[in-house]
Amino acid sequence: MDDSKEISDFLKACNDKDYLQKDINSFLIAIDFAKKNLENRKRESGEYVYKNNVNIGTILVKSNLSKEIVIAGLLYGLEKLVIAKEIKETFGEDIASIIFGQLQFNEVKKGNKNLEAGIIRKILLTSLYDVRIILVKLAVKLASLNTIQVFDAKKQKEIAKEVLDIYVPLATRLGLEYIRTRLESLAFKIVYPKQYLEISNFFKETSKEREEFVKNLVEEIKILLDNKVGIVKVKGRHKEIRSIFKKILEKGTSLKEQKDHYAIRIIVKTVDDCYKTLGILHQNYEPLEEGLKDYINSPKPNGYQSIHTIIKIPKEKKEVEVQIRTQDMDEFAEEGGASHWSYKKLQSDKNFEKKVGWLRELIEFQKNSSEKDFMKGLKLDLFADKIYCYTPKGDVRELPKNATVLDFAYSIHQEIGEKSIGGRINGKFVSLKEPLKNGVVVEIVTNKNQRPRRDWLKFVISSRAKTKIKQGVKRYESIPITHVYTIENKKDEDYENLVECPEFPNAIFSLAKCCSPVPKDSLIAIMKSYKNFLVHKENCPRLKGNIKNAIPVFWKEVFNSPLKLKVFSEDRPGILADVLNTISREGFIVKKATAKIVSEGFTECGFVIIPKVLEDVYDMVNRVKKVRSVRKIFFE
Repeated sequence: MDDSKEISDFLKACNDKDYLQKDINSFLIAIDFAKKNLENRKRESGEYVYKNNVNIGTILVKSNLSKEIVIAGLLYGLEKLVIAKEIKETFGEDIASIIFGQLQFNEVKKGNKNLEAGIIRKILLTSLYDVRIILVKLAVKLASLNTIQVFDAKKQKEIAKEVLDIYVPLATRLGLEYIRTRLESLAFKIVYPKQYLEISNFFKETSKEREEFVKNLVEEIKILLDNKVGIVKVKGRHKEIRSIFKKILEKGTSLKEQKDHYAIRIIVKTVDDCYKTLGILHQNYEPLEEGLKDYINSPKPNGYQSIHTIIKIPKEKKEVEVQIRTQDMDEFAEEGGASHWSYKKLQSDKNFEKKVGWLRELIEFQKNSSEKDFMKGLKLDLFADKIYCYTPKGDVRELPKNATVLDFAYSIHQEIGEKSIGGRINGKFVSLKEPLKNGVVVEIVTNKNQRPRRDWLKFVISSRAKTKIKQGVKRYESIPITHVYTIENKKDEDYENLVECPEFPNAIFSLAKCCSPVPKDSLIAIMKSYKNFLVHKENCPRLKGNIKNAIPVFWKEVFNSPLKLKVFSEDRPGILADVLNTISREGFIVKKATAKIVSEGFTECGFVIIPKVLEDVYDMVNRVKKVRSVRKIFFE
């Protein structure tokens, strides 16, 4: 059994990554130990198991991981064959705990319907006592993917899809960049062979042209930055195949129509140089407005820092992503946070806690969930596209794509979420259901009388919000009711409110006569008492910025009861008939029509109409406004 190639590659990787000789000696002892205990065992590919373990070790070394993690990878699989005592005596209790932690990945029965959820639950639960178990498992996945050809096409696709759905995002969040890029590339090639071939062939066919373009742009940028910032390196590359495929799907354009196949990386000496470089680039090239992302000021959860911007190159009709970072940031991005996973050093390290805190937090919320619910929540939190929103004080909150104002509220604190009645996005009132966009500033509006509601579960996205809402509803439902507030119906209880607030479904909303809001005006409601609100136009002069007790309210889209409409006009013969005909021509049934003189020369016409949908009411109001002598329209 010639293992010289595997061991030679392993030792070369160790030297390239500057491992100490005493650590390399420990690695060789581990290889001999694995060879002794696994010598006659083979994998489905026909390869000897211990050789695969050397390959796992090589992957961990190239990821710049600690000695203990590398040794655990070299001894992978021995937890089934060797008693714990022997491994503890030879390699120490610390390494033994990583090795035997792998058992949790293998105890799930193959026939379990919830296999995927069970495996992922094991991954997360192990992180509570030692996250290094996950790092070894990811390296095992990559080594296995390298020999996936032994399986039939259907099985290969199943394995590769699981890698894309589960293990690639996991590697991303843990900062294992070396493993992440290779897992993603290999798995994508299997799941999407046609697209992979199309993009890779395109790269080959246009390689000369692309290399020339990148080379010229790099030189151009170097000249612009020379003597202005401390440059370490400027380099160019084409984007990863899966990244381009995602853009094709998102934008709905063909491969040849895609403009941003290219990326430039500028490495500078200081953080200040990063921002100076950004300014110089934007002075000399037109930036793409939505392309700017400042991960220095707001790092990604895995610790990644850099400034990203997209610049346009008009002559070439191309767009280029530029990444600006310091040398330390670049090393972190290339190696991933993995280079810092030395367990003993990081147990009380705040950066370490940030990197794995999301695992512990997710587990805390999901302890009592079913396997199915757990997996659904995990996929949303871990794998959904993320958006980043800000509090008014500038604190960043990471949320799943399509998260709502209420998700944001619960991300701040459970109590904030439970007392939420609405929010302001960039100063504009919105409901709790409002989806958030990347980069917006969100202020939560609360009310002490609010409580969590079961129907909130219908629109929140994050598993944190869903879990906390369930807990809150259960808690409130179990509290003995000592006093129940009931909101009295209006005297005209059969008439419909035109506006609503989902958080106060039984409240009484009166439209203010000072500004007389009509459909499609932006609204704001001022609380007069616990059960009564006065609804103004958002820009009503009477408010004068005093909106302390304000809540956002919204026009109803459909109506189930009659509406009371008032039309104030100059007094003239036939005014009632003219307004009545206008309303009728819009298809409304008019149940009642009255007119009275309210002051010298002015008449108030009153109508009770059977409404349709908001759009029809809006059109009707606009037509009535055009009737001769009409001065004002308002609803009661």
